Amino acid sequence: MSEGKITENQGKRSNFRSWSNISSVMIGATLTILALIWGFIPIEGVITTSFLLLVSFSLFVNATTINEKIIYEIGKGTEEKHINRWISFAEYSFGLGFTFEIISFAILGYKYLLSKVSYTLPALLLPIIFLAATWLIMIIYNILNAYDKSFKFIRSMKRNIWLIIEALALVFIILDYCRILSIP
Repeated sequence: MSEGKITENQGKRSNFRSWSNISSVMIGATLTILALIWGFIPIEGVITTSFLLLVSFSLFVNATTINEKIIYEIGKGTEEKHINRWISFAEYSFGLGFTFEIISFAILGYKYLLSKVSYTLPALLLPIIFLAATWLIMIIYNILNAYDKSFKFIRSMKRNIWLIIEALALVFIILDYCRILSIP
């Protein structure tokens, strides 16, 4: 190994604590958003966003709990392969929670605009632009993260899962806008 270069496993082990910190921040953000939603309820969308936010809350708590499990396992001297499974579980838990949070923001913004400007183009453009900006940031992050690994950013299964889930949410928003279905 060349001097100053960190292997993937070393990077995973040294960065696992950030899942706890980030998840703790997201727990606070989720609770704040829930309180604001119930204080200023839009006409529609509260059921769906409340559900998504409560599930994301559980996933963030899970990621924080997993962090404690990882610390315990490292203290026991558990082999790295087993610890890396826990780290991956924390990454998936946080990623899915964050995906639900992003979808909730898109739905809430869309539903709040609908209640103010009705079925006009700005109401539809908000979630499209918001999700497109999120995807652009994710693509740039993936490219930078995999700069020395050919096409790894395309093969990243968990990131592709989040993207597909967010794209499906956007389809539901568009169907709601076209009045084909209604997001409760």
